[in-house]
Amino acid sequence: LAAAPSDAVRLRLGQELRDLRESLQLARYGNKFSLDSRESVRIGDITQAIFDTEPRIIHFSGHGTANGELCFEDSSGNTQSVKPDALANLFKLIADQVECVVLNACYSRKQAQQIAQHIPFIRRQ
Repeated sequence: LAAAPSDAVRLRLGQELRDLRESLQLARYGNKFSLDSRESVRIGDITQAIFDTEPRIIHFSGHGTANGELCFEDSSGNTQSVKPDALANLFKLIADQVECVVLNACYSRKQAQQIAQHIPFIRRQ
C-alpha cells in the first residue's frame, strides 16, 4: 500500500516499489511471493485491498504525523490521516490472516505499537 498525498512532501514511492520487486526476483525464495501493489491509497481502499488479495504481509509506504497517524489520500489527493487505534482495530479483525506488517513512514512508532497488539511481526523502516 502506498500513499503520497499531493499536499505533502514528494516521496519516491515508485522507486521503492521497483526495489521491492527486484529484491523478490533476486531472493532465493522470491518465487514463493506474489507482490500486489496499490498506489494513491485512500482509507476505504485499505479494507478492499486486504479482502481482494488476502495478504500475509502488508507493507505501507508513505507519510506519518508526529501524533503517530499514517497519512493516506482523500478523494482530492490531499492528506487524510488515520489515528493509530483506528488502523489497529482493522488489524485486529484480520489478525488470523496477516502475519507481518511493514511501516515505511516517519513517526510510525505509535502505530506500530498499536498494530503489534494484534500482528506477531511488525517492522518500522
